[in-house]
Amino acid sequence: MAKQKMTAAEAIAAYLVRKGVDQLYGVPGAAILPLYDAIREKTNIKSYVVRHEQTAAFMADGYSRATGKVGVCAATSGPGGTNFLTGLYGAWMDSIPMIAFTGQQKSTLIGTMQFQEAPICEMAKPVCKAVYQLTDGKDAAKMIHEAWTTATTGRKGPVLIDLPINTQKVELEVDWDEFVDEPEVLPSASKEELYEVLNLLKDAKKPVLISGGGVNLANATEELKELAETLQIPVVTTGMGMDTFPNDHPLFAGRMGTMLDTPYGNMTILNSDLIINLGGRFADRSTGAVDIFKRDAKIIHINLDPKELGKTVQTELGIVSDVKSFMAGLTEVYKSLDVGIAAAVEPGIKKLDLTEERKKYARKQDYDTLPIRPERALKELREFLDRDAFASHDCGISQIWSCQLFETYVPRSYLLTGGAGTMGWGLGAAMAAKLAFPERQSVNILGDGSLGMSLQDLATAAKHDIPVIVFVMNNSLLGLIRQQQNWFYDERDISTDLIYKNELCDNDERGIDFVKTAAGMGVRGELVTHYDDIKPALQRAVDSGKPYLIEVVVDPTAVCGFSNNGSLTGFEYSNK
Repeated sequence: MAKQKMTAAEAIAAYLVRKGVDQLYGVPGAAILPLYDAIREKTNIKSYVVRHEQTAAFMADGYSRATGKVGVCAATSGPGGTNFLTGLYGAWMDSIPMIAFTGQQKSTLIGTMQFQEAPICEMAKPVCKAVYQLTDGKDAAKMIHEAWTTATTGRKGPVLIDLPINTQKVELEVDWDEFVDEPEVLPSASKEELYEVLNLLKDAKKPVLISGGGVNLANATEELKELAETLQIPVVTTGMGMDTFPNDHPLFAGRMGTMLDTPYGNMTILNSDLIINLGGRFADRSTGAVDIFKRDAKIIHINLDPKELGKTVQTELGIVSDVKSFMAGLTEVYKSLDVGIAAAVEPGIKKLDLTEERKKYARKQDYDTLPIRPERALKELREFLDRDAFASHDCGISQIWSCQLFETYVPRSYLLTGGAGTMGWGLGAAMAAKLAFPERQSVNILGDGSLGMSLQDLATAAKHDIPVIVFVMNNSLLGLIRQQQNWFYDERDISTDLIYKNELCDNDERGIDFVKTAAGMGVRGELVTHYDDIKPALQRAVDSGKPYLIEVVVDPTAVCGFSNNGSLTGFEYSNK
Protein backbone atom coordinates (compact mmCIF):
# COMPACT_ATOMS: atom_id res chain seq x y z
CA MET A 1 0.00 0.00 0.00
CA ALA A 2 1.30 3.46 -0.85
CA LYS A 3 2.03 5.85 1.95
CA GLN A 4 -0.80 8.19 2.89
CA LYS A 5 -0.46 11.70 4.27
CA MET A 6 -2.53 12.57 7.29
CA THR A 7 -2.32 14.18 10.72
CA ALA A 8 -1.45 12.21 13.82
CA ALA A 9 -5.07 12.48 14.98
CA GLU A 10 -6.29 11.20 11.62
CA ALA A 11 -3.84 8.29 11.78
CA ILE A 12 -5.20 7.27 15.18
CA ALA A 13 -8.78 7.54 13.93
CA ALA A 14 -7.96 5.49 10.83
CA TYR A 15 -6.33 2.79 12.94
CA LEU A 16 -9.43 2.51 15.12
CA VAL A 17 -11.54 1.98 12.02
CA ARG A 18 -9.16 -0.72 10.80
CA LYS A 19 -9.65 -2.49 14.13
CA GLY A 20 -13.42 -2.44 13.82
CA VAL A 21 -14.12 0.26 16.39
CA ASP A 22 -17.54 1.76 15.73
CA GLN A 23 -18.29 3.54 19.02
CA LEU A 24 -16.49 6.20 21.04
CA TYR A 25 -17.61 7.31 24.49
CA GLY A 26 -16.48 10.53 26.10
CA VAL A 27 -16.63 14.27 26.63
CA PRO A 28 -14.72 16.48 24.19
CA GLY A 29 -12.64 19.42 25.35
CA ALA A 30 -10.19 21.82 23.73
CA ALA A 31 -7.11 19.62 24.13
CA ILE A 32 -8.69 16.54 22.50
CA LEU A 33 -10.56 18.32 19.67
CA PRO A 34 -8.14 17.30 16.89
CA LEU A 35 -8.92 13.64 17.58
CA TYR A 36 -12.65 14.28 17.83
CA ASP A 37 -12.58 16.23 14.59
CA ALA A 38 -10.75 13.39 12.85
CA ILE A 39 -13.35 10.93 14.15
CA ARG A 40 -16.10 13.12 12.71
CA GLU A 41 -14.51 13.89 9.35
CA LYS A 42 -12.65 10.69 8.50
CA THR A 43 -14.63 7.83 10.05
CA ASN A 44 -18.11 6.42 10.62
CA ILE A 45 -17.41 5.89 14.30
CA LYS A 46 -20.42 6.97 16.37
CA SER A 47 -19.52 9.38 19.15
CA TYR A 48 -21.57 9.24 22.35
CA VAL A 49 -21.26 12.21 24.69
CA VAL A 50 -21.78 11.42 28.37
CA ARG A 51 -22.42 13.67 31.38
CA HIS A 52 -19.35 12.60 33.35
CA GLU A 53 -16.07 11.26 32.01
CA GLN A 54 -16.05 8.33 34.39
CA THR A 55 -19.22 7.07 32.69
CA ALA A 56 -17.34 7.06 29.38
CA ALA A 57 -14.69 4.83 30.91
CA PHE A 58 -17.39 2.61 32.42
CA MET A 59 -19.03 2.32 29.00
CA ALA A 60 -15.76 1.35 27.32
CA ASP A 61 -15.20 -1.22 30.07
CA GLY A 62 -18.75 -2.59 29.85
CA TYR A 63 -18.59 -2.75 26.05
CA SER A 64 -15.46 -4.87 26.28
CA ARG A 65 -16.95 -7.23 28.86
CA ALA A 66 -20.14 -7.68 26.82
CA THR A 67 -18.48 -8.15 23.43
CA GLY A 68 -14.94 -9.38 24.07
CA LYS A 69 -13.73 -6.49 21.91
CA VAL A 70 -11.85 -3.31 22.83
CA GLY A 71 -13.85 -0.41 24.26
CA VAL A 72 -12.63 3.11 23.47
CA CYS A 73 -13.18 6.36 25.37
CA ALA A 74 -11.81 9.89 25.17
CA ALA A 75 -11.63 12.97 27.38
CA THR A 76 -9.86 16.27 27.51
CA SER A 77 -6.84 17.20 29.58
CA GLY A 78 -6.68 17.87 33.32
CA PRO A 79 -9.94 16.97 35.10
CA GLY A 80 -11.22 15.15 32.02
CA GLY A 81 -8.32 12.74 32.29
CA THR A 82 -8.37 12.45 36.06
CA ASN A 83 -12.06 11.54 35.91
CA PHE A 84 -10.99 8.48 33.90
CA LEU A 85 -8.87 7.08 36.69
CA THR A 86 -11.61 5.19 38.51
CA GLY A 87 -12.71 3.55 35.26
CA LEU A 88 -9.15 2.61 34.33
CA TYR A 89 -8.61 1.16 37.78
CA GLY A 90 -11.74 -1.01 37.48
CA ALA A 91 -10.68 -2.37 34.10
CA TRP A 92 -7.14 -3.00 35.35
CA MET A 93 -8.35 -4.97 38.36
CA ASP A 94 -10.43 -7.26 36.12
CA SER A 95 -7.99 -7.49 33.15
CA ILE A 96 -10.34 -5.76 30.70
CA PRO A 97 -8.88 -4.50 27.38
CA MET A 98 -9.78 -0.89 26.65
CA ILE A 99 -8.15 2.22 25.19
CA ALA A 100 -8.54 5.61 26.83
CA PHE A 101 -7.42 8.79 25.05
CA THR A 102 -6.75 11.99 26.94
CA GLY A 103 -5.96 15.42 25.57
CA GLN A 104 -2.95 17.26 26.95
CA GLN A 105 -1.42 20.71 26.99
CA LYS A 106 1.15 21.55 24.31
CA SER A 107 4.17 19.31 24.68
CA THR A 108 6.38 22.39 25.13
CA LEU A 109 4.36 23.43 28.18
CA ILE A 110 4.13 20.10 29.98
CA GLY A 111 5.47 20.41 33.50
CA THR A 112 4.85 24.15 33.81
CA MET A 113 1.42 23.89 35.50
CA GLN A 114 -0.57 25.42 32.69
CA PHE A 115 -4.38 25.47 32.51
CA GLN A 116 -5.86 21.96 32.70
CA GLU A 117 -2.46 20.31 32.66
CA ALA A 118 -2.22 17.14 34.73
CA PRO A 119 0.51 14.50 34.93
CA ILE A 120 -2.02 11.93 33.77
CA CYS A 121 0.54 9.38 32.61
CA GLU A 122 2.17 9.26 36.02
CA MET A 123 -1.22 9.18 37.72
CA ALA A 124 -2.63 6.41 35.53
CA LYS A 125 0.44 4.19 35.32
CA PRO A 126 -0.30 2.17 38.51
CA VAL A 127 -3.79 1.26 37.23
CA CYS A 128 -3.04 0.61 33.55
CA LYS A 129 -1.28 -2.16 31.74
CA ALA A 130 0.64 0.59 29.91
CA VAL A 131 0.56 4.34 29.32
CA TYR A 132 1.78 6.29 26.30
CA GLN A 133 2.31 9.94 25.56
CA LEU A 134 2.64 11.13 21.96
CA THR A 135 5.74 13.31 22.22
CA ASP A 136 6.39 13.17 18.45
CA GLY A 137 3.34 13.27 16.21
CA LYS A 138 5.15 11.30 13.49
CA ASP A 139 5.05 8.25 15.79
CA ALA A 140 1.26 8.23 16.03
CA ALA A 141 0.62 5.14 13.90
CA LYS A 142 3.39 3.16 15.55
CA MET A 143 2.21 4.18 19.01
CA ILE A 144 -1.47 3.31 18.55
CA HIS A 145 -0.50 -0.06 17.05
CA GLU A 146 1.75 -0.86 20.00
CA ALA A 147 -0.85 0.31 22.50
CA TRP A 148 -3.58 -1.80 20.91
CA THR A 149 -1.35 -4.87 20.89
CA THR A 150 -0.47 -4.32 24.54
CA ALA A 151 -4.10 -4.03 25.60
CA THR A 152 -5.24 -7.14 23.74
CA THR A 153 -2.48 -9.70 24.20
CA GLY A 154 -1.27 -11.76 27.14
CA ARG A 155 -3.07 -10.78 30.29
CA LYS A 156 -5.27 -8.07 28.86
CA GLY A 157 -5.79 -4.66 30.40
CA PRO A 158 -6.53 -0.96 29.91
CA VAL A 159 -4.09 1.37 28.14
CA LEU A 160 -4.05 5.16 28.36
CA ILE A 161 -2.78 7.31 25.47
CA ASP A 162 -2.06 10.96 26.27
CA LEU A 163 -2.15 13.32 23.30
CA PRO A 164 -0.64 16.82 23.53
CA ILE A 165 -2.73 19.08 21.34
CA ASN A 166 0.17 20.18 19.15
CA THR A 167 1.37 16.64 18.40
CA GLN A 168 -2.14 15.62 17.31
CA LYS A 169 -1.83 18.13 14.45
CA VAL A 170 1.57 16.98 13.13
CA GLU A 171 1.50 15.59 9.60
CA LEU A 172 3.00 12.20 8.83
CA GLU A 173 3.02 9.55 6.13
CA VAL A 174 1.60 6.15 6.97
CA ASP A 175 1.96 2.82 5.19
CA TRP A 176 -0.52 0.56 6.93
CA ASP A 177 1.18 -2.53 5.55
CA GLU A 178 3.92 -1.88 8.11
CA PHE A 179 1.50 -2.55 10.96
CA VAL A 180 0.60 -6.20 10.71
CA ASP A 181 -0.64 -8.10 13.74
CA GLU A 182 1.62 -10.98 14.62
CA PRO A 183 -0.27 -14.15 15.64
CA GLU A 184 -0.32 -14.30 19.42
CA VAL A 185 1.37 -17.35 20.86
CA LEU A 186 0.02 -17.97 24.33
CA PRO A 187 1.62 -20.37 26.82
CA SER A 188 -0.04 -23.77 26.90
CA ALA A 189 0.16 -26.79 29.14
CA SER A 190 2.59 -29.51 28.14
CA LYS A 191 1.46 -33.09 27.62
CA GLU A 192 3.33 -34.01 30.81
CA GLU A 193 1.35 -31.43 32.77
CA LEU A 194 -1.93 -32.67 31.31
CA TYR A 195 -1.03 -36.24 32.26
CA GLU A 196 -0.20 -35.06 35.77
CA VAL A 197 -3.63 -33.44 36.05
CA LEU A 198 -5.28 -36.66 34.91
CA ASN A 199 -3.28 -38.68 37.44
CA LEU A 200 -4.55 -36.44 40.23
CA LEU A 201 -8.10 -36.73 38.86
CA LYS A 202 -7.86 -40.53 38.79
CA ASP A 203 -7.37 -40.63 42.54
CA ALA A 204 -9.86 -37.91 43.44
CA LYS A 205 -13.24 -38.86 44.90
CA LYS A 206 -14.84 -35.41 44.81
CA PRO A 207 -13.12 -33.17 42.26
CA VAL A 208 -14.51 -29.74 41.37
CA LEU A 209 -13.80 -27.18 38.65
CA ILE A 210 -13.64 -23.52 39.64
CA SER A 211 -14.45 -21.24 36.71
CA GLY A 212 -12.91 -17.78 37.04
CA GLY A 213 -13.06 -14.59 35.03
CA GLY A 214 -10.26 -15.81 32.78
CA VAL A 215 -12.68 -18.27 31.17
CA ASN A 216 -14.72 -15.38 29.78
CA LEU A 217 -11.62 -13.39 28.85
CA ALA A 218 -10.35 -16.39 26.86
CA ASN A 219 -13.77 -16.96 25.26
CA ALA A 220 -13.50 -20.49 26.60
CA THR A 221 -17.00 -21.20 27.92
CA GLU A 222 -17.66 -23.94 25.36
CA GLU A 223 -14.40 -25.66 26.30
CA LEU A 224 -15.43 -25.48 29.96
CA LYS A 225 -18.79 -27.07 29.23
CA GLU A 226 -17.22 -29.87 27.19
CA LEU A 227 -14.59 -30.55 29.87
CA ALA A 228 -17.14 -30.68 32.68
CA GLU A 229 -19.50 -32.92 30.71
CA THR A 230 -16.70 -35.23 29.58
CA LEU A 231 -15.27 -35.67 33.06
CA GLN A 232 -18.64 -35.38 34.85
CA ILE A 233 -17.21 -32.92 37.38
CA PRO A 234 -19.20 -30.19 39.19
CA VAL A 235 -18.54 -26.57 38.29
CA VAL A 236 -18.41 -23.73 40.81
CA THR A 237 -18.02 -20.14 39.62
CA THR A 238 -16.18 -17.19 41.17
CA GLY A 239 -17.40 -13.61 41.26
CA MET A 240 -15.87 -12.81 37.88
CA GLY A 241 -16.92 -16.17 36.46
CA MET A 242 -20.63 -15.85 37.29
CA ASP A 243 -21.78 -16.23 33.69
CA THR A 244 -19.18 -18.70 32.40
CA PHE A 245 -21.36 -21.77 32.96
CA PRO A 246 -25.16 -22.07 32.56
CA ASN A 247 -26.70 -21.88 36.01
CA ASP A 248 -29.35 -24.46 35.16
CA HIS A 249 -26.86 -27.03 33.87
CA PRO A 250 -26.94 -30.38 35.74
CA LEU A 251 -23.24 -29.99 36.62
CA PHE A 252 -23.54 -26.47 38.01
CA ALA A 253 -23.00 -26.61 41.77
CA GLY A 254 -23.19 -22.88 42.43
CA ARG A 255 -20.99 -19.94 43.30
CA MET A 256 -18.22 -19.67 45.86
CA GLY A 257 -17.21 -16.89 48.17
CA THR A 258 -17.74 -15.09 51.43
CA MET A 259 -20.51 -12.91 49.95
CA LEU A 260 -21.02 -13.55 46.23
CA ASP A 261 -21.88 -17.20 46.83
CA THR A 262 -24.54 -19.85 46.93
CA PRO A 263 -24.63 -22.30 49.85
CA TYR A 264 -24.27 -25.42 47.73
CA GLY A 265 -21.43 -23.83 45.79
CA ASN A 266 -19.47 -23.29 49.00
CA MET A 267 -20.39 -26.74 50.27
CA THR A 268 -19.06 -28.31 47.08
CA ILE A 269 -15.72 -26.54 47.49
CA LEU A 270 -15.46 -27.41 51.18
CA ASN A 271 -16.27 -31.08 50.58
CA SER A 272 -13.98 -31.54 47.58
CA ASP A 273 -10.66 -33.36 47.60
CA LEU A 274 -9.33 -31.88 44.34
CA ILE A 275 -9.89 -28.29 43.20
CA ILE A 276 -9.00 -27.21 39.66
CA ASN A 277 -9.02 -23.41 39.39
CA LEU A 278 -9.50 -22.37 35.77
CA GLY A 279 -8.56 -18.75 35.14
CA GLY A 280 -9.40 -17.52 38.64
CA ARG A 281 -7.17 -15.69 41.12
CA PHE A 282 -8.29 -17.01 44.53
CA ALA A 283 -9.22 -13.40 45.29
CA ASP A 284 -10.31 -12.47 48.80
CA ARG A 285 -14.03 -12.28 47.94
CA SER A 286 -13.81 -15.85 46.69
CA THR A 287 -11.71 -17.34 49.46
CA GLY A 288 -11.95 -15.19 52.54
CA ALA A 289 -9.56 -16.66 55.09
CA VAL A 290 -7.26 -18.81 52.93
CA ASP A 291 -6.61 -21.17 55.85
CA ILE A 292 -9.71 -23.01 54.66
CA PHE A 293 -7.63 -24.32 51.75
CA LYS A 294 -4.90 -25.71 54.04
CA ARG A 295 -6.47 -29.13 54.31
CA ASP A 296 -6.37 -32.48 52.56
CA ALA A 297 -7.77 -31.15 49.28
CA LYS A 298 -5.22 -30.81 46.49
CA ILE A 299 -5.28 -27.71 44.31
CA ILE A 300 -4.44 -27.36 40.64
CA HIS A 301 -4.25 -23.76 39.43
CA ILE A 302 -4.25 -22.77 35.74
CA ASN A 303 -3.61 -19.13 34.89
CA LEU A 304 -2.12 -17.18 32.01
CA ASP A 305 -0.19 -14.99 34.46
CA PRO A 306 2.55 -16.88 36.34
CA LYS A 307 2.44 -14.28 39.14
CA GLU A 308 -1.01 -15.57 40.16
CA LEU A 309 0.14 -19.14 40.79
CA GLY A 310 0.76 -19.75 44.46
CA LYS A 311 0.26 -16.07 45.26
CA THR A 312 -2.66 -16.62 47.62
CA VAL A 313 -3.21 -20.36 47.98
CA GLN A 314 -0.56 -23.07 47.95
CA THR A 315 -1.04 -25.42 45.02
CA GLU A 316 -0.20 -29.02 44.29
CA LEU A 317 0.27 -28.10 40.65
CA GLY A 318 0.50 -24.67 39.06
CA ILE A 319 0.31 -24.45 35.27
CA VAL A 320 1.01 -21.32 33.22
CA SER A 321 -1.37 -21.70 30.31
CA ASP A 322 -4.07 -20.11 28.26
CA VAL A 323 -7.15 -21.59 29.92
CA LYS A 324 -8.89 -22.26 26.60
CA SER A 325 -6.11 -24.43 25.22
CA PHE A 326 -5.67 -26.12 28.60
CA MET A 327 -9.28 -27.27 28.78
CA ALA A 328 -9.34 -28.37 25.15
CA GLY A 329 -6.07 -30.25 25.65
CA LEU A 330 -7.20 -31.96 28.84
CA THR A 331 -10.45 -33.08 27.22
CA GLU A 332 -8.58 -34.43 24.20
CA VAL A 333 -6.00 -36.31 26.28
CA TYR A 334 -8.66 -37.76 28.55
CA LYS A 335 -10.64 -39.07 25.59
CA SER A 336 -7.58 -40.49 23.85
CA LEU A 337 -6.39 -42.38 26.92
CA ASP A 338 -9.86 -43.57 27.88
CA VAL A 339 -8.93 -43.35 31.55
CA GLY A 340 -11.43 -43.47 34.34
CA ILE A 341 -11.67 -40.97 37.16
CA ALA A 342 -13.02 -41.66 40.60
CA ALA A 343 -15.80 -39.09 40.55
CA ALA A 344 -18.88 -39.09 42.75
CA VAL A 345 -20.86 -40.95 40.06
CA GLU A 346 -19.57 -43.94 38.15
CA PRO A 347 -18.91 -43.04 34.50
CA GLY A 348 -21.19 -44.76 32.02
CA ILE A 349 -23.78 -45.70 34.63
CA LYS A 350 -25.41 -42.43 35.58
CA LYS A 351 -24.67 -38.83 34.72
CA LEU A 352 -24.18 -36.42 37.56
CA ASP A 353 -27.14 -34.09 38.15
CA LEU A 354 -26.86 -31.52 40.93
CA THR A 355 -30.17 -29.79 40.22
CA GLU A 356 -32.07 -31.07 43.24
CA GLU A 357 -29.17 -30.54 45.67
CA ARG A 358 -28.71 -27.02 44.34
CA LYS A 359 -32.40 -26.29 44.90
CA LYS A 360 -32.39 -27.93 48.33
CA TYR A 361 -29.84 -25.48 49.67
CA ALA A 362 -30.97 -22.40 47.71
CA ARG A 363 -31.69 -19.23 49.60
CA LYS A 364 -35.29 -18.23 50.10
CA GLN A 365 -36.78 -15.75 47.61
CA ASP A 366 -40.56 -16.16 47.69
CA TYR A 367 -41.20 -13.66 50.49
CA ASP A 368 -44.74 -12.24 50.53
CA THR A 369 -44.17 -9.50 53.09
CA LEU A 370 -44.15 -5.74 52.56
CA PRO A 371 -42.13 -3.62 52.11
CA ILE A 372 -40.84 -5.79 49.28
CA ARG A 373 -37.93 -8.01 50.19
CA PRO A 374 -34.97 -7.49 47.81
CA GLU A 375 -34.84 -11.26 47.29
CA ARG A 376 -38.43 -11.23 45.97
CA ALA A 377 -37.72 -8.23 43.76
CA LEU A 378 -34.84 -10.10 42.11
CA LYS A 379 -36.97 -13.21 41.72
CA GLU A 380 -39.60 -11.25 39.82
CA LEU A 381 -36.93 -9.57 37.68
CA ARG A 382 -35.13 -12.80 36.74
CA GLU A 383 -38.39 -14.57 35.87
CA PHE A 384 -39.33 -11.72 33.54
CA LEU A 385 -36.06 -11.24 31.68
CA ASP A 386 -34.89 -13.22 28.67
CA ARG A 387 -32.17 -15.82 29.20
CA ASP A 388 -29.63 -13.71 27.34
CA ALA A 389 -30.49 -10.40 28.99
CA PHE A 390 -27.60 -8.26 30.21
CA ALA A 391 -27.55 -7.54 33.93
CA SER A 392 -25.03 -4.94 35.04
CA HIS A 393 -24.23 -4.16 38.64
CA ASP A 394 -22.81 -1.51 40.87
CA CYS A 395 -21.20 -2.37 44.18
CA GLY A 396 -23.13 -2.71 47.41
CA ILE A 397 -25.76 -4.91 48.96
CA SER A 398 -27.76 -5.01 45.70
CA GLN A 399 -24.77 -6.63 43.99
CA ILE A 400 -24.43 -9.23 46.74
CA TRP A 401 -28.12 -10.16 46.64
CA SER A 402 -27.92 -10.49 42.87
CA CYS A 403 -24.79 -12.64 42.96
CA GLN A 404 -26.45 -14.93 45.48
CA LEU A 405 -29.80 -15.21 43.73
CA PHE A 406 -29.78 -14.09 40.08
CA GLU A 407 -29.20 -16.97 37.68
CA THR A 408 -27.17 -16.48 34.49
CA TYR A 409 -27.16 -18.63 31.38
CA VAL A 410 -25.22 -16.83 28.64
CA PRO A 411 -21.52 -15.86 28.66
CA ARG A 412 -20.67 -12.17 29.01
CA SER A 413 -24.20 -11.27 30.11
CA TYR A 414 -23.56 -10.69 33.83
CA LEU A 415 -21.57 -7.48 34.03
CA LEU A 416 -19.85 -6.96 37.34
CA THR A 417 -17.22 -4.59 38.65
CA GLY A 418 -15.24 -7.25 40.46
CA GLY A 419 -11.92 -6.11 41.87
CA ALA A 420 -12.65 -2.39 42.10
CA GLY A 421 -16.22 -2.62 43.37
CA THR A 422 -17.28 0.71 41.89
CA MET A 423 -20.54 2.40 42.78
CA GLY A 424 -21.95 4.21 39.74
CA TRP A 425 -20.41 1.70 37.28
CA GLY A 426 -23.41 -0.28 36.11
CA LEU A 427 -25.41 2.30 34.15
CA GLY A 428 -22.52 2.95 31.76
CA ALA A 429 -21.96 -0.80 31.33
CA ALA A 430 -25.67 -1.41 30.68
CA MET A 431 -25.82 1.34 28.07
CA ALA A 432 -22.74 0.07 26.25
CA ALA A 433 -24.04 -3.50 26.22
CA LYS A 434 -27.36 -2.33 24.79
CA LEU A 435 -25.59 -0.30 22.09
CA ALA A 436 -23.51 -3.35 21.17
CA PHE A 437 -26.52 -5.72 21.13
CA PRO A 438 -29.68 -3.66 20.50
CA GLU A 439 -31.83 -6.78 20.22
CA ARG A 440 -31.09 -7.93 23.78
CA GLN A 441 -32.54 -6.64 27.03
CA SER A 442 -30.16 -4.70 29.26
CA VAL A 443 -30.88 -3.86 32.88
CA ASN A 444 -28.81 -2.08 35.51
CA ILE A 445 -29.48 -3.62 38.93
CA LEU A 446 -28.44 -1.24 41.70
CA GLY A 447 -29.29 0.45 44.96
CA ASP A 448 -30.26 4.04 45.59
CA GLY A 449 -26.79 4.85 46.93
CA SER A 450 -25.17 3.76 43.68
CA LEU A 451 -27.75 5.51 41.52
CA GLY A 452 -26.82 8.74 43.25
CA MET A 453 -23.35 8.32 41.75
CA SER A 454 -24.52 7.76 38.16
CA LEU A 455 -27.80 9.68 38.14
CA GLN A 456 -26.59 12.41 35.77
CA ASP A 457 -26.08 9.88 32.99
CA LEU A 458 -29.73 9.01 32.78
CA ALA A 459 -29.55 12.04 30.49
CA THR A 460 -27.07 10.12 28.32
CA ALA A 461 -29.58 7.29 27.92
CA ALA A 462 -32.28 9.82 27.06
CA LYS A 463 -30.18 11.85 24.61
CA HIS A 464 -28.96 8.81 22.68
CA ASP A 465 -32.24 6.93 23.07
CA ILE A 466 -30.65 3.88 24.69
CA PRO A 467 -33.50 1.68 25.99
CA VAL A 468 -31.91 0.34 29.14
CA ILE A 469 -33.88 -0.51 32.25
CA VAL A 470 -32.63 0.96 35.52
CA PHE A 471 -33.91 -1.32 38.29
CA VAL A 472 -33.17 0.54 41.51
CA MET A 473 -33.93 -1.18 44.80
CA ASN A 474 -34.42 1.74 47.13
CA ASN A 475 -33.92 1.16 50.84
CA SER A 476 -32.78 4.78 51.45
CA LEU A 477 -29.53 3.44 52.89
CA LEU A 478 -25.98 2.63 52.08
CA GLY A 479 -27.23 -0.83 52.89
CA LEU A 480 -24.08 -2.92 52.89
CA ILE A 481 -22.19 -0.48 55.08
CA ARG A 482 -25.16 -0.13 57.45
CA GLN A 483 -25.21 -3.92 57.78
CA GLN A 484 -21.53 -3.95 58.66
CA GLN A 485 -22.07 -1.16 61.19
CA ASN A 486 -24.80 -3.27 62.78
CA TRP A 487 -22.68 -6.41 62.87
CA PHE A 488 -19.22 -5.16 63.65
CA TYR A 489 -19.73 -1.78 65.35
CA ASP A 490 -22.58 -2.51 67.78
CA GLU A 491 -25.13 -0.70 65.59
CA ARG A 492 -23.22 2.58 65.78
CA ASP A 493 -24.42 3.81 62.41
CA ILE A 494 -23.05 7.01 60.93
CA SER A 495 -23.58 8.57 57.48
CA THR A 496 -25.35 5.55 56.01
CA ASP A 497 -28.90 6.90 56.23
CA LEU A 498 -29.87 8.55 52.91
CA ILE A 499 -33.47 9.39 53.80
CA TYR A 500 -34.67 12.94 54.23
CA LYS A 501 -37.95 14.83 53.95
CA ASN A 502 -38.35 15.97 50.37
CA GLU A 503 -41.04 18.63 50.67
CA LEU A 504 -40.93 19.54 46.98
CA CYS A 505 -41.87 15.99 46.00
CA ASP A 506 -44.20 15.33 48.95
CA ASN A 507 -41.87 12.54 49.94
CA ASP A 508 -41.18 11.68 53.58
CA GLU A 509 -40.00 8.12 53.02
CA ARG A 510 -37.33 8.03 50.33
CA GLY A 511 -35.46 11.33 50.04
CA ILE A 512 -34.67 11.52 46.33
CA ASP A 513 -37.67 10.91 44.12
CA PHE A 514 -35.88 9.02 41.37
CA VAL A 515 -38.95 8.74 39.15
CA LYS A 516 -39.47 12.51 39.04
CA THR A 517 -35.74 13.13 38.70
CA ALA A 518 -35.59 10.75 35.75
CA ALA A 519 -38.58 12.46 34.14
CA GLY A 520 -36.71 15.75 34.38
CA MET A 521 -34.03 14.21 32.17
CA GLY A 522 -36.48 12.67 29.71
CA VAL A 523 -36.47 9.13 31.10
CA ARG A 524 -39.75 7.36 31.77
CA GLY A 525 -40.23 5.67 35.11
CA GLU A 526 -42.54 4.46 37.81
CA LEU A 527 -42.60 3.66 41.51
CA VAL A 528 -43.31 0.08 42.64
CA THR A 529 -44.26 -0.78 46.21
CA HIS A 530 -45.77 -4.28 45.76
CA TYR A 531 -44.04 -7.32 44.31
CA ASP A 532 -47.06 -8.14 42.14
CA ASP A 533 -46.47 -4.89 40.25
CA ILE A 534 -42.84 -5.58 39.29
CA LYS A 535 -43.42 -7.70 36.19
CA PRO A 536 -46.13 -5.40 34.76
CA ALA A 537 -43.77 -2.47 35.25
CA LEU A 538 -40.99 -4.36 33.48
CA GLN A 539 -43.34 -5.15 30.60
CA ARG A 540 -44.21 -1.47 30.23
CA ALA A 541 -40.50 -0.67 30.25
CA VAL A 542 -39.79 -3.13 27.44
CA ASP A 543 -42.86 -2.08 25.45
CA SER A 544 -41.83 1.58 25.61
CA GLY A 545 -38.63 0.94 23.65
CA LYS A 546 -37.12 3.80 25.67
CA PRO A 547 -34.82 4.16 28.67
CA TYR A 548 -36.93 3.38 31.72
CA LEU A 549 -36.42 3.61 35.48
CA ILE A 550 -38.24 1.35 37.91
CA GLU A 551 -37.90 2.43 41.52
CA VAL A 552 -38.68 -0.51 43.79
CA VAL A 553 -39.13 0.36 47.45
CA VAL A 554 -37.53 -2.49 49.40
CA ASP A 555 -37.39 -3.44 53.05
CA PRO A 556 -34.57 -1.48 54.74
CA THR A 557 -34.32 -4.09 57.48
CA ALA A 558 -33.56 -6.96 55.08
CA VAL A 559 -30.18 -8.52 55.79
CA CYS A 560 -27.94 -10.28 53.29
CA GLY A 561 -27.15 -13.86 54.25
CA PHE A 562 -23.38 -14.13 53.97
CA SER A 563 -20.34 -15.03 55.97
CA ASN A 564 -19.40 -12.59 58.69
CA ASN A 565 -16.33 -14.49 59.80
CA GLY A 566 -14.16 -14.07 56.72
CA SER A 567 -14.27 -17.62 55.40
CA LEU A 568 -16.28 -19.90 53.16
CA THR A 569 -17.78 -21.68 56.15
CA GLY A 570 -20.25 -18.94 57.04
CA PHE A 571 -22.87 -19.75 54.41
CA GLU A 572 -26.54 -19.62 55.23
CA TYR A 573 -29.53 -21.16 53.48
CA SER A 574 -33.27 -21.03 53.95
CA ASN A 575 -34.94 -23.81 51.98
CA LYS A 576 -33.38 -26.94 53.49
